[in-house]
Amino acid sequence: MLDGQDQIARIKRAAEGRWREIAEAAGIPEVHLEKEGRPCPLCGGRDRFSFFRKRTDGRWFCRGCGYGDGIALIQRFRRESFGATLRWLAAYLGLPEVAEHSVRTASRQISRQDKRDREQRKIRELWESSMPVWESDSPNPARLYLSRRSLADVDRPQALRWTPKCPYWVAGEDGELKKIGEWPAMLALVVNDAGEAVAVHRIYLTAEGNKAPVPTPKKRYGSGLGEGFVRLYPPSSILCLAEGVETALAVHCLTGLPVWSALSLSGFHHFEAVPAGVEVIKIYGDNDASFAGAAGAYELAARLRRSHPELRVEVHIPEGRGEDWNDVLSRRIKTSAW
Repeated sequence: MLDGQDQIARIKRAAEGRWREIAEAAGIPEVHLEKEGRPCPLCGGRDRFSFFRKRTDGRWFCRGCGYGDGIALIQRFRRESFGATLRWLAAYLGLPEVAEHSVRTASRQISRQDKRDREQRKIRELWESSMPVWESDSPNPARLYLSRRSLADVDRPQALRWTPKCPYWVAGEDGELKKIGEWPAMLALVVNDAGEAVAVHRIYLTAEGNKAPVPTPKKRYGSGLGEGFVRLYPPSSILCLAEGVETALAVHCLTGLPVWSALSLSGFHHFEAVPAGVEVIKIYGDNDASFAGAAGAYELAARLRRSHPELRVEVHIPEGRGEDWNDVLSRRIKTSAW
């Protein structure tokens, strides 16, 4: 018995170059398939649909409802489940019946891949449409925000950018997402060990550089965090790890050493792959009242000692109860000013 992916591949091979014929057999009128810029058979838009006849995979695009291959077109037009669509295609193409359990497995795999692809596309769009924080000498909300945290003179990492308008969405009582406004935002790019951007961390701001008046000013977009970190400065033989972006920048200001931000305590749990050439890991935990920051830092240190006995591992915790390293930096700057 072929598995779900093999059955899908078999259908695609049999349908190659025949998608216009298949689309008409599924009930899509010929007028939608003749040339680009036709009425959309899915959403009804007047001139937004294009069926690419020279493509052998049934590729189509609509400015209103998206794009896809021949299977997606048939499924959406017939308004059936993925499995029912595959069974209809197999019957039309004269192929053996598709096994239901294999279809369910393949459908879940494709759904997960589609979600990752959509996320990757949105991450790229958001990042590429944003601007470097230090692009000019003119102040912007991100620079003002950093200045308020004693980080005005920090070395300028490429992993930080900003955008003047970032939509903020909340879930309504009906579970639907609703946009409640747009605010400036500082963006931090989260990159995994393969060098792939897997998330964007957003800090919503006011024009004056304060946190925006929204329920959660700090939000992440992207579900594939894994071992993703905000890689603020490339490691040398030493790499420092800290929780938040501001805390990590403060560590760099205090030490001059390369540092990555894990964004949160849970990020420490995902650190596994030590970059090539790193001989010393310095973990800068927060001294929060619950002791969770210190506990997470020491847990990571113990794990690294077990898995990488050749490493030198250090843990650094602020002396003041309730402090993080940004608090330490701010206090030192104020003290030196006096």
